[in-house]
Amino acid sequence: MIENRKEEHIRIAEDQNVKGEHNYWDDITFIHQAVPEINYDSIKTEVNFLGKSIGHPMIISSMTGGVQLGKRINDNLAVAAEKFNIPMGVGSMRAAVEKKELADTFSVILNHKVPVRIANLGAPQLIKQDKPAFTDRDIEYAFKLIEADFLIIHFNFLQEMVQPEGDRNARGVLKRLKEIAGSYPVIAKETGNGISKEAALDLKDAGVKAIDVGGSGGTSFAAIEYYRAKSAGSREKMHSGMSFWDWGIPSPASIIYSQVGLPVIGSGGLRNGLDLAKALALGAISGGFARTLLKGADTSREQIEEEISFILRDLKIAMFLTKSSKVEDLKKAKFFMHGRLSEWPDIDDRKGR
Repeated sequence: MIENRKEEHIRIAEDQNVKGEHNYWDDITFIHQAVPEINYDSIKTEVNFLGKSIGHPMIISSMTGGVQLGKRINDNLAVAAEKFNIPMGVGSMRAAVEKKELADTFSVILNHKVPVRIANLGAPQLIKQDKPAFTDRDIEYAFKLIEADFLIIHFNFLQEMVQPEGDRNARGVLKRLKEIAGSYPVIAKETGNGISKEAALDLKDAGVKAIDVGGSGGTSFAAIEYYRAKSAGSREKMHSGMSFWDWGIPSPASIIYSQVGLPVIGSGGLRNGLDLAKALALGAISGGFARTLLKGADTSREQIEEEISFILRDLKIAMFLTKSSKVEDLKKAKFFMHGRLSEWPDIDDRKGR
């Protein structure tokens, strides 16, 4: 069932409209600088990512594994991660923990020199559901399987509630997260519904090293589950998927809310290098891309590499036109917020700069 579900997720994300109704990155506009006074060819995009030197402030976000289709995708993505010297996460490794014969669909990335490898487990599996919680040995297995530098713990409780086989218990997850964060460098990640200020503070107290906001506006897992339910003929789950299609905190707002003294990764709906520049201007240390890189990823390494090169070129153009000779300078770039994003609470101090 896990294998079928994962392949369903990939194909639905590739072929169906699963985007949020509104992309909030369009509600941020940079102030154009007609006299940049910098040399485009001297712009530097190298950054420090949680103590690791990488070529660009971009992450190939966690997407897949646990199915042979995912193995091909992870292999191709890892080639690109090596070429561009950027971090890469794998999809939920629950499949590998529960079925060891699927391990190579994740460990395939070890065939390439990925500069920062990020393992990935779901918060719901940290505590008892209908099945026992993952043990310390399970977590160690997943971490060592890809010789990881960091461990993502992803929070996907909306998806769990909408999907037919979802896990329903969240009690005790912070206590368990704190125990794990005492042994591993943990990145806490949402999967499309964003991080609130309260959640960011809870995660900081639990000892995570960074927060990946995974805000709304990009791929909606409620939408993916809607299509799965439609295929299965489940009107109840279709209804829930439709109801919660646009649930969540917009990615840009979530970056602001998550500024609690931890590094923040901006993800959720990033489409191009201009969106990435906006995330960095808001205070993110890097931006995560997923669905933008998924189309054709199982068949074409060249397509992935071309898409990343487009993203990075657009990032440098945005830097040039905002007088930003290095990534850190984007935090001083002038911009303003408008439209629906400007209506969100508690972002007044960042609405314009």
